[in-house]
Amino acid sequence: MTEDRLGSASTAALRQYLRAAQDYGIEAEDALVQNDLPIGILDNSISRVTGTEFQRLIRWLVDACNDPLFGLKSGSYVQPGSYSIFGYMIMNCRSAREALHMTPMYESIVGDMGVTKLEKAGSRLAVRWVCQYDDPIIIPHMIDNVLFSWTQFARYLADLPDGKPYFVQLERDEPSNEVLATYQEMFGCDIEFNAKRSALIVDEEVLEIPLRQPDPGLLQSLTQQAESMMDELKQKKTIILQVRAVLRRLMEHELPRKEKVAEALDMTERTLQRRLQEAGTGYQQLLDDIRRETAIEWLTTTQVAINEIAINLGFSEVRSFHRRFKSWTGHAPGEYRTLHTKN
Repeated sequence: MTEDRLGSASTAALRQYLRAAQDYGIEAEDALVQNDLPIGILDNSISRVTGTEFQRLIRWLVDACNDPLFGLKSGSYVQPGSYSIFGYMIMNCRSAREALHMTPMYESIVGDMGVTKLEKAGSRLAVRWVCQYDDPIIIPHMIDNVLFSWTQFARYLADLPDGKPYFVQLERDEPSNEVLATYQEMFGCDIEFNAKRSALIVDEEVLEIPLRQPDPGLLQSLTQQAESMMDELKQKKTIILQVRAVLRRLMEHELPRKEKVAEALDMTERTLQRRLQEAGTGYQQLLDDIRRETAIEWLTTTQVAINEIAINLGFSEVRSFHRRFKSWTGHAPGEYRTLHTKN
């Protein structure tokens, strides 16, 4: 598998979406053939694909199924194997808290689709997921898949079929009443749209519920295997993917400076610049890519004001943002939002 700017992903995660697509009359083999992907994905003889291949297939499935709830419904098909070896590690944890705190460390085994962050939400905990892909059409579907997969897997592990988060936050506009009712029914709780993050909000005491089959000895063995896999993946991970991940994380607070990115990657600015040049790109190019992707995501999935988007992306003037966005897409921000926002 060649290096890819979106990293790689386990085919186990991909198979979860393919199983969901069968409900829409789409055969897994046909979906793979249509996207020039090998049939060996189905029997796990091929264990990983590039992030670009993963994203392309999910977009094809979203378009083919033509259901705004495809991502949400695909979460119903989660199995321990959907998370590769990490799923079996979670099964052998003593509590949800232990499993949660392992997730940011080992989730890249599942793939580079996004990152999990644990944040305080008043007296509760927000289990947040930030998608790192750049197709704004599939991002909401992937967020729904991840959050509902977590909910379903937690219900199974804790033997609580009616278990539910305190509430769910989603960074997008509120849908129709019919679609909203489906979200509420599946999660079993209130849904807050137009939120500042996409996350499950859970009570701290819920995290202490014992899981159904903890096995510390097996967990230790699986963790050793996972560490070996992580080392191998880290060696293969491109400097481009590492910088993109850091830029996305830092951009939540301010426009990242090169020295901050270098510091986060434990290298000097000169080393960072040299490695990016060797990879055929530069820091400013990657920063512009992330700004463009983020702008498109906000314009097409939220109603955040254009002047606020400009400020959040580090533009000192709104007209500067307008000029840059038009150079990226050929359209002014408002025009792009009108053309590409899905009703």
